[in-house]
Amino acid sequence: MMIQRFVVVLLVMVVWVGCGEDEPDKVKNVKAVEVDTHQGMVLIPGGAITVDDEMVNVNAFYMDKYEVTVGQFKEFVKRADYEYDLWNEVAEYSPTDSHPMIELSWYDAKAYAWWADKRLPTEAEWEYAARGGLVDKRFPWGDDQSVARDYANYAGTGGKDQWGVQTAPVGSLEPNGYDLFDMAGNASEWCQDWYDEGKDTKVLRGGSWYLNASNLLFVRRRFNNPNDRSFINGFRCVSSN
Repeated sequence: MMIQRFVVVLLVMVVWVGCGEDEPDKVKNVKAVEVDTHQGMVLIPGGAITVDDEMVNVNAFYMDKYEVTVGQFKEFVKRADYEYDLWNEVAEYSPTDSHPMIELSWYDAKAYAWWADKRLPTEAEWEYAARGGLVDKRFPWGDDQSVARDYANYAGTGGKDQWGVQTAPVGSLEPNGYDLFDMAGNASEWCQDWYDEGKDTKVLRGGSWYLNASNLLFVRRRFNNPNDRSFINGFRCVSSN
């Protein structure tokens, strides 16, 4: 399939932490740039998935093949004049531009996605894509936990990988059936959805480099306050266009 090219408006903005879910309301400058909207993304076919015992239909969408990297987020911060100063903390566990971006809040991830003319995935989209076309399996690669370290960077591998105390560069391990990398382990990934009815916390999926193999299971869900920044949380984007 030929990838369409679009002229999109990249909005250079400042987002104040604690703002609402809608588009950021502080825009410093607007610049029209021709970009390849779906570069580095994978087309996920539409289908259905069971969420909380209910069947949910998922329309086709594009998803980033890799988690957003430190280098990509640096470019966003520079071009958007976005306020961020935790690079020393990031470097402790994601030391190069090829490692996944961590130490960011849900609002940071949302700001990047909006700037890139993308969005965060819903939890249903995230799990549907993570399954990679598999049905009724426990992990993105199937049911066999003994091969987990071929697909995921996580805690408790007994020194059998080279990233014992940090993230791995994105794409270092095997992809799932949709050719998506690190859908289990490495960095936990922010989703669009609220975790609780009180709308106090946002959903995180996928386990992480710091958590054990049980957190790689599809049944495991995590959450954080959307303002919180953590050394295990990252994200990737999707697009419906």
